[in-house]
Amino acid sequence: MKLFYSAKELSEMNLHGLPSTVQNITATANRNNWNKQERQGRGGGYEYEVASMPPEIQQQIREYEIANLVIEPRHAKVKSLTIPESKELDQLTTEQREIADARLYLVAAVAELEKTTTRLNAVKTIVKQAKSGELEPSLQEAAYLANARRQKGRVISERSLMRYVLTAVKCETPAERVQALAPGQPKAKPLKSIPWLPLFLKIYQVPSGISVEEAYVEFVNVCIEQKKEYPTIHQVRYALRRMSEIDREKGRVTGSDRKAVLPYVKRNWEVLGLNGAWVGDGTSMKLKVQHPDHGRPFIPELTMIIDAANRYIVGWSVSLAENTLAVADAFRHGVEKHGLPLIYYSDNGGGQTATHLDHDVTGIFARLGVEHKTGIPGNPQGRGIIERLNRTVAQRIARQFPTYFGGNADRESTRKMLVAVESASNAVAKGKELTVQQSSAVNKIPSWAEFIAMCEAGIDWYNNEHIHRELGTTPAEARKKQLETAEVDYLTDAEIRDLFRPSEIRTVQRGWVSLYNNQYFSMDLAPYNGLEVQVSFDIHDASSVIIRDLDGRFICEAEFDGNKRDAFPKAYIEEVREKRRKNRLRTAQRKIEEIEAEARGTIDHQPDFGNFIEMPKEEKEPVFLFESEREEFELKKKKA
Repeated sequence: MKLFYSAKELSEMNLHGLPSTVQNITATANRNNWNKQERQGRGGGYEYEVASMPPEIQQQIREYEIANLVIEPRHAKVKSLTIPESKELDQLTTEQREIADARLYLVAAVAELEKTTTRLNAVKTIVKQAKSGELEPSLQEAAYLANARRQKGRVISERSLMRYVLTAVKCETPAERVQALAPGQPKAKPLKSIPWLPLFLKIYQVPSGISVEEAYVEFVNVCIEQKKEYPTIHQVRYALRRMSEIDREKGRVTGSDRKAVLPYVKRNWEVLGLNGAWVGDGTSMKLKVQHPDHGRPFIPELTMIIDAANRYIVGWSVSLAENTLAVADAFRHGVEKHGLPLIYYSDNGGGQTATHLDHDVTGIFARLGVEHKTGIPGNPQGRGIIERLNRTVAQRIARQFPTYFGGNADRESTRKMLVAVESASNAVAKGKELTVQQSSAVNKIPSWAEFIAMCEAGIDWYNNEHIHRELGTTPAEARKKQLETAEVDYLTDAEIRDLFRPSEIRTVQRGWVSLYNNQYFSMDLAPYNGLEVQVSFDIHDASSVIIRDLDGRFICEAEFDGNKRDAFPKAYIEEVREKRRKNRLRTAQRKIEEIEAEARGTIDHQPDFGNFIEMPKEEKEPVFLFESEREEFELKKKKA
């Protein structure tokens, strides 16, 4: 490569960052004070020193010269060049490419000197100047790098440089030159050819999560038993590092944990359009809240439903645990404000798949004409957008309260807080006077109303302020744009009240139907005696139910009357609470029985040390027919 170039030569290179005309390049050179010299020969003018140009321009000039390098062979016949498979262009490392470029840079310098001298003299001149440090800086750096050796200051030899020149002569394209002049890389031994690896993996790849050290000890014992040679633990670790994570963790992780490291197909929700698919899920909040009924601290549940096409949270609900009522309430909230979706997508949790939602006749989804799709068990990645929403919104809400105990909270502070909250809760339940610490802990527990208000604020922030990474805008703005062209199927207030009532199938008995220990009566049910009907009920009001036949035709509204078990009708929500209370009591009773069984086992198996000390044997009292016989027996006993 030359040290100086004219403005015309630079313009022909079409360099990025330089003007395209000779006149403008000359003006740029003068403005930036590039070093120059008068051009020899016809026409005169100036040539500009490459070393005085910006580094990015210098690099482009080198790449241009290398790409257009022409070296004339000195012999009539040139042997064809065979490039090793290990040096395929797309398999070269960054280091290999850099060394190949440096060697080509030196070859270009030799080609330039060949115009005035022999090739051998050109090679000797460049190597001599490289050793003395007389080459221009970029070429001097190439002389060090081309050597491909780590010894500092060691430049290329005459023999090596001549070999590079001869190799470049045999190449026809720039790509071939890069391949041919790149240094070789030691090829690692294929994993399949390691004889001991399958046996080690058989021990290591088990669901128990055994460590490398534990597996190695067992592996060595097996090898000794089978009289086989075995590697060092360092060789084992090296082989494991060479394996991909997918192959290495095979058998060690299953289900969702394994799918987390596998490639996945990303769903394109946008093609479904507005209200095409809603995705819902419930998550346990990582904080303590005052229970709305008894005030003791507990962990609440937040259920959210988003429109997948725009990530807008269309409905949400809070509850004591994930259940059908929470999902139905969140879904009702979404339909009231944003219309009906075509598809509702959720997991297989009990709250998401209960018959009140999915039954072909009585389910809410069936009555609304909404198709309910559920994810594959153990595949949370399928609902990635709602899982990410839980991390974005639910964690943000929970972190606003001092009773937050998520994984990113300080462990020691969290432990002290939970202990103080539990202590204060127990003291309040027992009617004891609170200490200063307990009073402080009680004040930190948010009320149910405060929690709901924070949920509302957090969801409003997400919809209207949070810039979604994939959308590039807020969910509210994305939904607003889709609303301009989409049609929304809204329900009337009467339809919402009617269609969102859960239903059960019951058999009519002489005008009566029984539902959750409540009895309902209507004379209009007389013709349906012994037949099954749909009973739709309000979860908050048990004073009446709506009766339909199995085809959905309205029959009557049956009133509560003559209940034999309860003096007043019990609403379904109360029935659920009662059922939950009984389940918790059964769980607690099982725990008590387990503790008592452990205590009995301890008493029954106390050690007996009687064999070491001779205890007096009590003589059994005989049966006496007369009182005189008893007196004689007692007298003998005293003398003994």
